[in-house]
Amino acid sequence: MSIYNYLEVTAPCPHCGVVSTLNAEFRFGLRELTSYRVGDQLTWEGKGVRTPTHRPENGNFAGEAYAECPACGRDYWLNVRVEHDVIISYEVDADRPGYVKPDGAGEADA
Repeated sequence: MSIYNYLEVTAPCPHCGVVSTLNAEFRFGLRELTSYRVGDQLTWEGKGVRTPTHRPENGNFAGEAYAECPACGRDYWLNVRVEHDVIISYEVDADRPGYVKPDGAGEADA
């Protein structure tokens, strides 16, 4: 079982274009199902699963988050930036394929 955190985002779906507010899953920081927003300080240390295992230099990190559009059901990725331990931004990575095929039939080809 994978443990992750959530980032509340408002973003356009790269597939259908609908702008939605949703919780994207990410797997960095102290991973304990914590909900974050842009501007929140990310927790790195503590008991439990941590990625990376220690606070990165100066609290700076670039990671990814996984989202599913509530309108069309397709999935996509976000690039997330952390500076000085604070989540400062996210952007849709429209070039990275998701797992769900356009017809919703299952996993995308690897």
